Amino acid sequence: MRPSPKHLAMLVTSLASIVVVAGTTADTGQVSPTPSDPQGVSPSHYDHIFVIVEENHGFQDVIGNPAAPNLNALAQQFGLATDYFGISHPSEPNYVALLGGNTFGIADDNPYFLNTVNKPSLISQLDESGITWKAYLQGLPHPGYKDICYPSRCNGTPDADPLYVSKHDAIQNFTTSLNPDDWSRQVPLEELDADLSSANVPAFNYIIPDECHDMHGDPPYCIDGGNPGDPQDQRLVTIGDHTLGQTVSAITHASFWSKGNNAVVVTYDEGDDNAGCCGAASPNGGGQVASIVITSHGPRGLQDPTPYNHFSLLQTIQQNFGLGCLELTCDTADVKPMTPLFAVSGSKAVPTNMLPVPNFPTPSPTPLEPSSSTTLTPSSGGWHVVAAPLSGTGDNSLGSVSGSAPNDVWAVGNFLPDTTDANQDATLSLAAHFDGNSWTDVATPNVGPNFNTLFGVTALNGQAWAVGVHLDDQYRDRALVEHWDGTDWTVVNVPQPGKERDLLYSVSASTPSDIWAVGDQEGADGRFQTLAEHWDGKRWSVVTTPDPGSSGSHLFGVATGGADDAWAVGQQLDPAGHDEALIEHWDGRHWAAVPSPSLGADSALLDAVAIGSDGVWAVGKTIDAVAGDHPLVEELRDGAWQTVEVPSPRGAFNDLLGVTVADSGVWAVGTFFDSRSGSQQTFTLHGTDHGWSLAHRPNPGSGDHILGGVTAVGHTLWAVGTYDDGGSNLPLIERHGN
Repeated sequence: MRPSPKHLAMLVTSLASIVVVAGTTADTGQVSPTPSDPQGVSPSHYDHIFVIVEENHGFQDVIGNPAAPNLNALAQQFGLATDYFGISHPSEPNYVALLGGNTFGIADDNPYFLNTVNKPSLISQLDESGITWKAYLQGLPHPGYKDICYPSRCNGTPDADPLYVSKHDAIQNFTTSLNPDDWSRQVPLEELDADLSSANVPAFNYIIPDECHDMHGDPPYCIDGGNPGDPQDQRLVTIGDHTLGQTVSAITHASFWSKGNNAVVVTYDEGDDNAGCCGAASPNGGGQVASIVITSHGPRGLQDPTPYNHFSLLQTIQQNFGLGCLELTCDTADVKPMTPLFAVSGSKAVPTNMLPVPNFPTPSPTPLEPSSSTTLTPSSGGWHVVAAPLSGTGDNSLGSVSGSAPNDVWAVGNFLPDTTDANQDATLSLAAHFDGNSWTDVATPNVGPNFNTLFGVTALNGQAWAVGVHLDDQYRDRALVEHWDGTDWTVVNVPQPGKERDLLYSVSASTPSDIWAVGDQEGADGRFQTLAEHWDGKRWSVVTTPDPGSSGSHLFGVATGGADDAWAVGQQLDPAGHDEALIEHWDGRHWAAVPSPSLGADSALLDAVAIGSDGVWAVGKTIDAVAGDHPLVEELRDGAWQTVEVPSPRGAFNDLLGVTVADSGVWAVGTFFDSRSGSQQTFTLHGTDHGWSLAHRPNPGSGDHILGGVTAVGHTLWAVGTYDDGGSNLPLIERHGN
């Protein structure tokens, strides 16, 4: 439960009652009294500063919350800023402000190559001064990774958040850091243990947990974030608190900790409201958040009521390392350094120990929701938006579509329940069926405590198979396969080879006894590997697939042309070179990796593949740290894959998510960022013997629009996705042709 105001008042009173009357002997043997007037203390030089940033919780959401025993123990034992504020909303401007001293007008979470800052930052200041630094980024697949997210199948539909996100880093936003040296210093969090063990610790250390371990929430890799204090959010807080306690304990147990002055700062990017402080950032800010300073020889049991914000923390770091000010850190009249919390009192260095966190189970989902339909039906370029079934009034999202006949078409995705007696933080599977006249919602089973989603579907001879992921009773990702037998959807038992995770993204059938599903699996070492499972008419089994990526391999799309012909596409990652698209082929005996064209970009991935009578096509995107994301189309021609030149909408963020072969040619769908509207818009390409062209398409509503899947059924094309009309996400179904 969220702590009550009475509980919070008791805790603050308890914290206030802790008074250190004298410092303890430090390693130097000198004794320094704890100052009675912290405001008058001059800051001392710190040899190492660590900054750990958590996500999306206000001061009262975590201070006094029993779900965060490690955070609260650190706040009691060391120093707590009781009047510290974020700068803005949403996440990205806070991280930019923390490094640059300003939001620079950034007010969204768009990719860093859209939110560029041509200004110096703390990182460039450290570089110029020869002061060592490293960013330890949990979920990063390898040092110098340049995409905006990992795993890279993100920003599509249905919603698939990644583990690592660049918006929670912000180093890349600054053009002064788009150089090989700065990229190389952004490394996976796993490197921290090795650096601590070897005492090879940089002066400045920037630690960013992934979205499952920073209290944010991260479907499909873990449960989604809820309202502060509800059971689902409490569980996320415990997970983040466990990771925080583990990280701080590792730092304070390292051999360097007691030698010299060292500090760990724990803060949050933003809180629950718009409260702010400190001159130019006031009154609009990111809400009050908890900020704790753990020092080797500094204050003990100190509460500092001075108004601070992220500019104060940046200013403190700059002054500590003898750097100049930047932007609003130069406003010394309003922005104050966190001097009392960094004062050296002579206290003895104390290694912290990780405390156990409580177990907060989440409620079981309640999938019964009132059903209605969307009402917007615009048309453009031969495409018509049709009424789509809507489960409840929360987010509804479709990502894949397939049909076996004009009166038998399926679309799948997920939705968020919103009835008063539902677990409104749950994510539940969604299936819609077209019977030749209209689309209707068809109930699907849900397993696991509160997360189920369907990413892919294939229809054949009146039956259908859908694949995705669910969380088991231990909150681990498990592959999800459901079967429609003509009457009901049922969950089918499938192998789960991944020690940590199994996910299936795509499924394709050539006959009722020849069905392939592909995705990825995560081992105990945190590395992702390809996953392919096959249905032979009796059971599902795992079939070995190549893993050419030295730091990760994924399969996102599959298409079958017969028992001895199947293609799967995705991504392979290699820190020694560029991250590349991955293409694999089944010849009836085994899967083999097939060469993909070298594209000269920082990275590339393929999301979908289709087989037609005239050939095979795959679509996705290329990724470049400066140029951004651009559409990628590849064609199998004369036995080799070749890149196809295609037009793209204006802008630096384009992604193709689905492809199909029809009588009228090849069609690909996806999304692009429209700088004029500031939102994502649907993106449709049409390829014929005469070349490729942009196809006009309708965009209902006023917000983001994404098409995630497309299929040809007879002479009709169906495309599905999601759109926003100023509220919850709504299911989007578009039709082209008869």
